[in-house]
Amino acid sequence: MNKMPDRDYVLGTHDAEIERLGLQHQVWRRAALSLWERAGVSRGSVVIDSGAGPGFASLDLAEITGDEGRVIAMERSERFLGHLKKEATRRGLTQIQLIEGDLSCDVWPQGLADFIWCRWVLAFVNDPADIVAKMARALKPGGAIMIQEYSNYRTWQFAPHAPELDRFVDAVVTTWRASGGEPDIALELPALLPAHGFAIEHVEAIQFAIRPRDFMWQWPARFVAVNASRQVELGSMTRAEAEAAVRVMEERSKDPSAVMLTPTVLHIIARKSG
Repeated sequence: MNKMPDRDYVLGTHDAEIERLGLQHQVWRRAALSLWERAGVSRGSVVIDSGAGPGFASLDLAEITGDEGRVIAMERSERFLGHLKKEATRRGLTQIQLIEGDLSCDVWPQGLADFIWCRWVLAFVNDPADIVAKMARALKPGGAIMIQEYSNYRTWQFAPHAPELDRFVDAVVTTWRASGGEPDIALELPALLPAHGFAIEHVEAIQFAIRPRDFMWQWPARFVAVNASRQVELGSMTRAEAEAAVRVMEERSKDPSAVMLTPTVLHIIARKSG
């Protein structure tokens, strides 16, 4: 594992964020497993988990690839990788290889991978085209990128509207773009991927209408609870606005008739030409 100083993310790398990311993975795990199966991930596959975070997907991928395969977890946060290393050791998953480094740097293996998992990665980078080019070089001919990225973040809303949540969503989008990312990056991918030698073989838009009793409700609810104070730290919201967002989420969470719409996500499988 190449050493480099740990660097923060716009959403942070603290314990509460690791816990939130674990919940997020649980919520989206079924969809991820379905996408991996559709793409062909199996025993013996070599998979890069790009921007692996604390490694929840890497652990699942390692269970699928088995000892015959390999999962290469690429992540710039030493803290996140430490969490993954500890959990992989506990489970005896020796097929997970850790690479610490920024995805925009020369940390990518060349022509090695059968698959690349890319979940909410391109939305956070300054130059998505550069990352896609690096992914193309990391894949074997016929290898595939499996992508989950937002196409319309502002579809996250209550029905009926709650201005307090709308203000929070606007703040998240503002800080996201100020850090150099683009929350709705999936809209650019149908042009960006073919420009780098990929053929799109599957695309699916995913949005949910959820109720407080649904497990998925905990995903956006937890995000507001954890991230509202972060928005105050970043200067995108006043403390009063952040407290109002938390309060309206708590109120709707107690209302059995409440409805929340999630941000729209695109699932894409794009295969490198042979």
